[in-house]
Amino acid sequence: MNRTLLSLSLLTVSLLPVAAADPQADQILRQMSSTLAAAPTFRFEATREIDEALLPGLGLTGKTRISVLVQRPNKFSALAVGRAGERRFIANGQTLTLFESKGNFFTTVPMPETIDALVEELDATYGFVPPLIDFAVSNPSQEFRRQSQSITHLGRGKTGGGFLGLGAVECDHLLLKGPVASAELWIGVSDHLPRKLVATFHRSGQPQLRIEFLKWDLAAPAAAADFAFTPPKGAQKIEMWTTARMESALPRSKNP
Repeated sequence: MNRTLLSLSLLTVSLLPVAAADPQADQILRQMSSTLAAAPTFRFEATREIDEALLPGLGLTGKTRISVLVQRPNKFSALAVGRAGERRFIANGQTLTLFESKGNFFTTVPMPETIDALVEELDATYGFVPPLIDFAVSNPSQEFRRQSQSITHLGRGKTGGGFLGLGAVECDHLLLKGPVASAELWIGVSDHLPRKLVATFHRSGQPQLRIEFLKWDLAAPAAAADFAFTPPKGAQKIEMWTTARMESALPRSKNP
């Protein structure tokens, strides 16, 4: 599955030049990255919406509620709840476990020493990464810059809030352009935390991926139990196939 949609990396993981970023936009990204990197343990909640055209037939569209707990350097837990049921991703420093409630199955693979290394290994070997993991790596701004061709500061505005905009957060508004999609990212002026991301893909119908960050806790408590997985009753353990194995199992077209 495309890493772009699961992890919210902006565009394609391709050999792009370093992004041309105006100084103000670049500073804002670096402040966001430094704020997240400085928190040894943190938790955040978000909603994600993916238009059907981006992931047809996979049951991942519509609104999904996501909760993520990170404990550096090598532990995280992510829970995604949507119309396809629950998905859990749990990394305890030694293994990564993925559980899906819809089929009541789980799979476990060894993990490397850090979250950053795990992200690279999962992407390269299995073709996926956990949701919103790009905000849990050690240098998020580096990933955004690497995957964008230009980054621009569009000014400031408020996002979020309830009735009549109460509770809305003043944000810096950035535009990150790439060959596959362009993304707008809102980052809090006072706390330097991401608040909203909207990626619009350059294809028919201009489908979007929309993220709204609801809560941040940069001093969240964490216990060993938060990174432990106990299979539910009747859950079946399955093998996680690599991308190469899945491709080799596909029927090959016959030359005329």
